[in-house]
Amino acid sequence: MSTFVELVEKRRSIYALGTDSQYSKKEITDRVREVVKQVPSAFNSQTTRVVVLFDEANNKFWDHIYDVQKNVLEGELWEMMSGIMTGSKNAIGTVLFFEDKEEVEKMPAQGVREEAYKQNNNANAQYAVWLALAEMDLGASLQHFNVGYEQGFDKGTKEMFNLPETYEMLAQMPFGSVEQEAGAKEHIDADVQVKVFDK
Repeated sequence: MSTFVELVEKRRSIYALGTDSQYSKKEITDRVREVVKQVPSAFNSQTTRVVVLFDEANNKFWDHIYDVQKNVLEGELWEMMSGIMTGSKNAIGTVLFFEDKEEVEKMPAQGVREEAYKQNNNANAQYAVWLALAEMDLGASLQHFNVGYEQGFDKGTKEMFNLPETYEMLAQMPFGSVEQEAGAKEHIDADVQVKVFDK
């Protein structure tokens, strides 16, 4: 059993994903549900909504992303990102992260504070799910394609899966077996990242 710090170190952005896993779709889904249920949220607002895609649904989603983004991205950026899109179809599945705007607006906050709470709520869920997948020896990465509720960028995804109009897509997390490990990671000095004062 990994310690928490070991699990945090194990979680990396993995782009070469496969379908080899000892866990069933139900076991993966159950773990995601358990984790998201326990994630903290501002005022216990529980505004985050998560959708898990497998098989044809996963392929359909990434085909849609590819079709949209080929008209948006160019040059080297397209070369890099299109590989992530096509590679995500080789994965076991994808977790989509949404915020329910109707529930967000019920929080006792407005403006910048409401936006901060919404983003924090979703980020907590994203990181918790990522750690849970790592614990199951599954690799993942966090992507942000077709995000933009006000511009309607996530409308096609909601229509595809018959999701409520109030859902705002904030991120996607393709996951699967680790077919290629992440490279070495550089870290800035710990004293720069974390400062301590006792007076």
